[in-house]
Amino acid sequence: MALEGLCLLKSENQIDGLKYPKLDMMLNYILRQQPKLLESTEIRDQNLLFPSNTYIVMIKFLLKCFESELEKNKSLERSPEFMSSVKTFCLLLEHSMSFEGSVELHVTSAKALLVVGSHMPEVVASHYALKVSWLKQLLSHVDWDTQESIACLLGIVSSALPLPATSDLISELTLIFSQTHKSRFETQHGALCAIGYITADYLSRAPPVVSRTNFDPTSGYNNNPPPLLLPLVDSTVNPTGLAFSCKNNCMMPEIFLQETLRCLVDVVNSETSALAAVAMQALGHIGLRISLPPLDNSNSDGILITLHDKLSKLLLSDDVKAIQKIVIAIGHICVKESSSSHLDMALNLIFSLCRSKAEDVLFAAGEALSFLWGGVPVNADTILRTNFTSLSTASNFLMGDLNSSVSKQFPNGQSEHSEEYHASARDAIIKKLFDVLLYSSRKEERCAGTVWLVSLTKYCGNHPIIQKMLPEIQEAFSHLLGEQNELTQELASQGMSIVYDLGDESMKQNLVNALVNTLTGSGKRKRAIKLVEDSEVFQDGALGETVSGGKLNTYKELCSLANEMGQPDLIYKFMDLANHQASLNSKRAAAFGFSKIAKQAGDALKPHLRSLIPRLVRYQYDPDKNVQDAMVHIWKSLVADSKKTIDEHLDLIIDDLLVQCGSRLWRSREASCLALADIIQGRKFHEVGKHLKNLWSGAFRAMDDIKETVRISGEKLCRSVTSLTTRLCDISLTDMSDAHKAMDIVLPFLLAEGILSKVDSVRKASIGIVMKLTKHAGTAIRPHLSDLVCCMLESLSSLEDQGLNYVELHAANVGIKTEKLESLRITIAKGSPMWETLDSCIKVVDAESLDTLIPRLAHLVRSGVGLNTRVGVANFITLLLESVGVDIKPYANMLARLLFSVVKEERSTAAKRAFAGACAKVLNYIPVSQAQKLIEDTAALSAGDKTSQIACAFLLKSYSSRATDVIGGYHAVIIPSVFLSRFEDDTNISSQFEELWEEYTSGERITLQLYLGEIVSLICDGMSSSSWARKKKSAQAICKLSEVLGESLSSHHEVLLQSLMKEIPGRLWEGKDVLLLAVGALSTSCHKAISADGSASSIAILNLISSACTKKEKKYREAAFASLEQVIKAFGNPEFFNMVFPLLFDLCNSKPLKSPVLNDAAKAELDSVEETSIPHNKIIECLTSCIHVAHINDIFEKQKDLMHMYAAFLLPEHKWTVKTTAFLSIKELCSRLDNVMKDSQGTNEHAGVTSLVQELFHSISPKVLHCISTIKIAQVHVSASECLLEILKLSVAVPSVTAINEEFKEELLHQYEIEKNEGAKSILRMCVNILQDWKR
Repeated sequence: MALEGLCLLKSENQIDGLKYPKLDMMLNYILRQQPKLLESTEIRDQNLLFPSNTYIVMIKFLLKCFESELEKNKSLERSPEFMSSVKTFCLLLEHSMSFEGSVELHVTSAKALLVVGSHMPEVVASHYALKVSWLKQLLSHVDWDTQESIACLLGIVSSALPLPATSDLISELTLIFSQTHKSRFETQHGALCAIGYITADYLSRAPPVVSRTNFDPTSGYNNNPPPLLLPLVDSTVNPTGLAFSCKNNCMMPEIFLQETLRCLVDVVNSETSALAAVAMQALGHIGLRISLPPLDNSNSDGILITLHDKLSKLLLSDDVKAIQKIVIAIGHICVKESSSSHLDMALNLIFSLCRSKAEDVLFAAGEALSFLWGGVPVNADTILRTNFTSLSTASNFLMGDLNSSVSKQFPNGQSEHSEEYHASARDAIIKKLFDVLLYSSRKEERCAGTVWLVSLTKYCGNHPIIQKMLPEIQEAFSHLLGEQNELTQELASQGMSIVYDLGDESMKQNLVNALVNTLTGSGKRKRAIKLVEDSEVFQDGALGETVSGGKLNTYKELCSLANEMGQPDLIYKFMDLANHQASLNSKRAAAFGFSKIAKQAGDALKPHLRSLIPRLVRYQYDPDKNVQDAMVHIWKSLVADSKKTIDEHLDLIIDDLLVQCGSRLWRSREASCLALADIIQGRKFHEVGKHLKNLWSGAFRAMDDIKETVRISGEKLCRSVTSLTTRLCDISLTDMSDAHKAMDIVLPFLLAEGILSKVDSVRKASIGIVMKLTKHAGTAIRPHLSDLVCCMLESLSSLEDQGLNYVELHAANVGIKTEKLESLRITIAKGSPMWETLDSCIKVVDAESLDTLIPRLAHLVRSGVGLNTRVGVANFITLLLESVGVDIKPYANMLARLLFSVVKEERSTAAKRAFAGACAKVLNYIPVSQAQKLIEDTAALSAGDKTSQIACAFLLKSYSSRATDVIGGYHAVIIPSVFLSRFEDDTNISSQFEELWEEYTSGERITLQLYLGEIVSLICDGMSSSSWARKKKSAQAICKLSEVLGESLSSHHEVLLQSLMKEIPGRLWEGKDVLLLAVGALSTSCHKAISADGSASSIAILNLISSACTKKEKKYREAAFASLEQVIKAFGNPEFFNMVFPLLFDLCNSKPLKSPVLNDAAKAELDSVEETSIPHNKIIECLTSCIHVAHINDIFEKQKDLMHMYAAFLLPEHKWTVKTTAFLSIKELCSRLDNVMKDSQGTNEHAGVTSLVQELFHSISPKVLHCISTIKIAQVHVSASECLLEILKLSVAVPSVTAINEEFKEELLHQYEIEKNEGAKSILRMCVNILQDWKR
């Protein structure tokens, strides 16, 4: 908070205008609070009065006050008051260097002392000349930055010391390295730093003394010595002849300089990289003052040659900071170097770093090359007597404008002139950069070349050779804009900006054109890079990996892959991708340079705006964040008002983005979609109306893109266009005319290409927007209703989940009922957005809309495909009729006919039911005559096939619920059909008509009586039809009528009987047995009416039924015997006995026959071929009926045959059910004989009774008892016991019947004793009692 409040966290640009207080005012205020702040000791044991952080903030603020006051008035440097304030400030800084302080505090204080010393060196030097020992202590500080600052400060302070004292100080420092026991690392580090600064300062005051015999000051310079040596050349010869002497008699002894240099060289050769780097730094500082002489007079090799091997090893190490110091030191050493061999050695050492991947190393090498080139904007005093660290750090040329930063950092702006002996070095640098590095096949070398070229252009830009080479430099930077390496891109872009600053008007114009061409994609490279095996074409991972996990980035690896795949031409596609990547990189890098050039280019860019702006808008949404940032920079530089610019060029921008939505480059497609999604928001119809269709087309195309990120951007664009379209089509938000125009553009496109698309996401999005449009567009949607409704109805099926279709195909296999599944599908469809849209459409339909809507619906009814579509169109018509009401009348007849025919033909039950409902709804609006015909046609369907019958049921049910008023007068047509259809064999159909019967009728008997005539007429039609099913159904209806109405049916018995009797003769067919049952039922209910016409009719019926009894088909014969029994009972004609008994007797004596082999047609008619067997049960029942109605004498006449039949029925081969039926028949005979015996005492009939009873007692009783003993069924025992009891009772009642033999009696008694059934046992007990009481 303190830093923020004191504006210490802001940059220089941010604090412009801030006024700082004067230094003495702030110091006085602080000292009034804490006077002890000025107390310090040489051993730094004073106590701190504040926490270290407080001191740091205090020092930083005081330093700002110092710099601000000094900047305002340069003359203050000589002011006694200001000098006093500075000394006080220094005392405060000394106090803060206490051992208690933190490392950060010491660093801050040391740097503050150096800043003060750089501005006021005389004051600081004089102040600390007496405190050299205190400064020497700080050289051993643990922090390197503190050591550096103190060493530099010590160099400034040494200028105030006498030369001997300075020499002693240097000797003391070098002595540290000649001791037997090595000092601490920090001590050595600080000493090395100080040796360089102090020796350089010494040399600035006293040039070295050089031996005459071993050194020629003009050698190697073609008699043109450098300015530094001129004092030596002009000096006089010492009388000893051993050395030159300076004019001012203040020279450094040669031996002393050599010892100092030898000490540093020894450290470089023997110590670690950290100390070696500092030693080299010291050599570099000395080299800024003089050309370093050889270490030995007998050896002419320079220091660089001596250290070459060691330096080569150090430059290959991993210590980046050490390499930085070494390479910059090499540059410093070469500033005064005159030997071409030494310069070449230095260049080789620097060039050996061209493949380094450490950016800091490359920048340091670039700085070194700048010193070698000459013309850098700094001098030795700037480097040695200020807090200067390096050109790259001081200029910060990647983060801002170097010219301004350099001017602030080096206010003097004095550049040293380049000597002619550096010309060969400059030629070597140019050759290395332009012939080797900048167009190398290795990206590391290209990056190094870029860094070095930018450094030279920036630091030495005013050099004549640089000025002359600006076109070549521009071309090189343009070429490097497309590099994959981000540092290379950014520096190339920065280089373009530097070239623009340095060039003339023609150069600036050419540069603007080149950058515009690069951004717009029309620029081409003038020089290609030659590819070798290890040339990296793509970055690691850009193309994935090989099958074995290998990389795919170098030219060799790509060629191998293409050959392995058998497609050598694939390498061209790889190169095309690489060129595209380079193009993209060029645009990104160009943007960095352009953003700076644009500020200065001004009107020169205006002709290019039309081509630039659309692309700049798109590039701001590029997937690469770096490209985005670069383009945002250039946009802000180029465009003052972003919104206004986009509005002015909106059509141009949208057209370009729409074209790029279909680009073959995925990043262009993605960026275009994102840009469109952003700029169309909030637009009016007049702005985007002409682009609306293309916007939707572009969004849909992107949503189907092969790349996922493009699809995501397409979905974002779709959401944006959806929002725009919804607003433009909403009549509450947009003018009515514009809303209609927007709807005319969008809706047809969505219906034709969106909803019908094969892309799932496109379909869903289209349906969503159509639903929104329908909700909010109101009447604007009416012109498109027919297309919209039909599209939505078709989509109900086309957009259905395909899983449901699969389930339906396999529903039968998994036990799912089709109707339930169809019901589920329809329910899901009704909850879909399409149905919601249809609901909204119904709300806006008017009479005028029906003209186009009804024909389309009719076409869809005929040709619509899919369950949901067909059910949907039927339900929609139903809802439409409810909405428009009588307006539908002009179309009602056509719809009724159409829907009726569709109901008949439709296979799906659910769709059939839906169409039936719609048809019933239309029935309310058609004329009476048409309604009558429709109802009659519907009723007639009941006589058709299964599909027609189901259609009939659905239609009649729908009529009942939806057209109740209309069908009220047509029950006479409907009810007979419903009644007959109740007897369909198909339970599904019959159950539906049963429901209809319950719905249409209130009471069965009343309804049948009311519509009996129509029903009978329909029955007769059915009986006379060629359909066996209809004959059977009619016969069943007769049975039902006979059952319910009884004698009330007599009025129609004749026609019914005739129709039945007419159909019974002839061949057998499935269901014909029902006709026999119908005859029996009709005879039972109408026997009086039939008999009223005489016995002829009843006899005819009997003969017909008797004839049927002789048929061999089992089911038919059984029905015939059942009908025969009914007929005998119904008419009660005694003559029937003599007519029927012979038939029964013959059948009883006949043997079972096998049915003949039937052909395939007969098998199709009959469900199965069964073994023909005589239905003895039915024969016995008919026999019982005959006995019941026969004259007794007729029975007596057939006594023998009758007993034969009973005896046969009781034989063991018959089933127990036959025996039980026979027992009942015997009981009926006994009952009849008992009645006759009571009514005919003394007559001939009595004799007949006696004879028959005698026969029953002696012949039948033993067989009955045998059945009891042999059959273990309780029901048989009870029934046989009852029969035996009736025979014994009758026998006892007839006096003339002789007694039974004893064997029968014993058998009966035995059977009684073993009988387990209580009921039978009780009856047998009665039988035993009768026999025991029988005495004759």
